[in-house]
Amino acid sequence: MRRMRWSGFAGGLLWLWLALPLYGQELPQRQGQALSLPLQRLLQQQMERPAEGLALEGPVDAATYRVGPGDVLTVMIGGAFGQTLQAEVSAEGKLTLAELGTLSVAGKTLAAVRDTVRRFLQPHFARVPIDVVLSRPRSFYVHITGAVPNPGRVRTAAVARVSEIVEQAFAPPPDIPSMPSSEAATETPGVPPATFLRTYRAEASEDFMPALRNVLLHRADGSTLRLDLLRYYTTGSLAHNPYLLDGDVIEVPAFHAQRDAVTVQGPIPYPGTYDVRPDDTVLDLLAVAAGPDGLRRLKEIRLIHRAPTPDTVPVVQLIALDTLLQHPERAPSLRAGDRIIVISTETATAAAYGFVRYPGTYPIEHGKTTVRQLIELAGGLLPEANPRAAYIERTRSFYFKGTAQATDLDFFGRFYLHQSLQANRVVVNVADILEGKAPDLPLYDGDRVVIPRDEQTVFVTGHVARPGYVPYHPGQPARYYIAQAGGLGPQPRAIYVFDAGTGQVRQGPDAPVYSGDTIFVDRQPVADTPEVAQLVLNDQISRRQHRILTVQTILTGISTIVGIVTAYAAITR
Repeated sequence: MRRMRWSGFAGGLLWLWLALPLYGQELPQRQGQALSLPLQRLLQQQMERPAEGLALEGPVDAATYRVGPGDVLTVMIGGAFGQTLQAEVSAEGKLTLAELGTLSVAGKTLAAVRDTVRRFLQPHFARVPIDVVLSRPRSFYVHITGAVPNPGRVRTAAVARVSEIVEQAFAPPPDIPSMPSSEAATETPGVPPATFLRTYRAEASEDFMPALRNVLLHRADGSTLRLDLLRYYTTGSLAHNPYLLDGDVIEVPAFHAQRDAVTVQGPIPYPGTYDVRPDDTVLDLLAVAAGPDGLRRLKEIRLIHRAPTPDTVPVVQLIALDTLLQHPERAPSLRAGDRIIVISTETATAAAYGFVRYPGTYPIEHGKTTVRQLIELAGGLLPEANPRAAYIERTRSFYFKGTAQATDLDFFGRFYLHQSLQANRVVVNVADILEGKAPDLPLYDGDRVVIPRDEQTVFVTGHVARPGYVPYHPGQPARYYIAQAGGLGPQPRAIYVFDAGTGQVRQGPDAPVYSGDTIFVDRQPVADTPEVAQLVLNDQISRRQHRILTVQTILTGISTIVGIVTAYAAITR
């Protein structure tokens, strides 16, 4: 025991003798002057080295971080004369502690290195706290190969993950400036030049895609990890995006987009084509395509397995996701060629706009909720509402409209038909529905019921002296409002009254008029511009020629028939 005590005391004196010159003497200033003490040389190197910033995710985990060549470790020795020593792990993986000795630390965790250094120094510094921390992580080279635009060797840091290197391999190659010959011999660009790849590497086939769900990470110790980077990007699973180690090789396989893929479609965030992992299940792929929250919101899916032979029928399964989430072990496996169809569970909605008490969009039962029920959901009509002028817009009616045959129409008829096909209003009298005079109308997803304000006016337009809005007077016919608008213009042809809600037409000067209706006074057709006149003239000429050709064809046919009949009669005589 006494011998160990004297040994510790002697070690303390040795450390004090090494450190005193740092506090009592000035470091040599002349360039090239040798420093006599190893500790002085190490500390001066650290003082002269510029500080480097490195972005970290958080504190380094000593239990998982692997120490390697280039790491800078700080050894802190406490006591009355506490000292700090920084040492860099050598290219051979050795850690040199001044003149006390050298330790092999490459490949060990930071926690294991800390314990090793403590055990190594403890005989020299008895009953003194000793700690080892990582001051600056090292940088090293890794390799990336496979279905990436820029394969090759890439320099990275010990705190980098696989995704960073893969993203660099897909980025456009940087412009690499020319370097002097002395630097070119030691510096290696991060990615191969694009010209080199274009010259010596075949073009990638458009039928193949990078298999980001099957990225292979080959470790220097011979082990291989299969990583799902898309799962990391969607769910943030760090298990599929580990830290890199010295000498790692990242391999990005390729897969055929039609032959080797599984397709996911439906109302999910990331539908599309995915490569299949060997242990893939429906839940695994949906977690990538829908995300964790989106997966929990799904109700049902249809899983279609590819038929094993051309003569067999594909197998279709209807799967309830809530049951599958409770029993993940029952999730069906996937194989190339399968298809997952997510069944839509969207709630049908219809909107009530205008002069209702609470305008907005409301959930409905598709094809069952009626106009009256929607207006009740919106709180009913306001006093100034005009239900006679209300209308319904069916926003999804374009899916059901076909292409009309317009060959027998003139120029203006075809133009009017084209404009009419763009309309998406439902012809219905909302006022009669609310009053019970007409059957209620069922609504569909996306319908909009618009209730305008009753402005107590009638719009008079067309061939009148002063077109515009005329105050409404109940019981007055169309002629009254035309007179209020200045009367008819020269060469009038007809008077039409358009119902504000249904668009139905009433004709004549004595037609009844209601608030919100439109009165249109037509005139004899006259071209307003030379262009329109030319179009009308060309159309009339074309129709006239068509009629002449039709008559000629008929006359020719009749003449032919008469000739045949005459010849037959002459022969039979």
